[in-house]
Amino acid sequence: MSAITYRDASGADAAALALFAERSFTETFGHLYPPEDLSAHVAAKYQPHVVAAEIADADTRYVLALRDGAIVGYSKLGAVDMDVDATGALELHRLYVDTSVKGAGVAKALMDDGLAWARAKGARVMFLSVWENNARAQAFYKRYGFEHVKEHTFMVGRVADRDFIWKLPL
Repeated sequence: MSAITYRDASGADAAALALFAERSFTETFGHLYPPEDLSAHVAAKYQPHVVAAEIADADTRYVLALRDGAIVGYSKLGAVDMDVDATGALELHRLYVDTSVKGAGVAKALMDDGLAWARAKGARVMFLSVWENNARAQAFYKRYGFEHVKEHTFMVGRVADRDFIWKLPL
């Protein structure tokens, strides 16, 4: 396998990142939703203009994992967008890796980078949200010391999922 490189996303990455993000979400969770709800979610979250606006937002950070110039993973971090005490906190909004690199340390590299970035920004807490039935992700987050603190509703179209909110003191 070729070496994985990491870098911050730029506006030029918006189309490729939107495509990768849509595919990752759909492959992981698409089977859970009626097609119209999945389509509504994808239209709201994973279009190139949406991703480009997020990349341009100074409060949002996307980090890409690349193999031979192709995206094989990414993380999205930024301001907290959940009903928690966000004082001194940042949120890991997304962390996805391609199935071809699962278990190869890509998720760890993205998480380590995100936590270092949050600490450098002076954050004292990192929050994230994880689907209640995503055992693999939960096991990964537990290894970092994240703890379940509450629950919230994550909407995909008209479907309400129960997500766990996890917190890590930095």
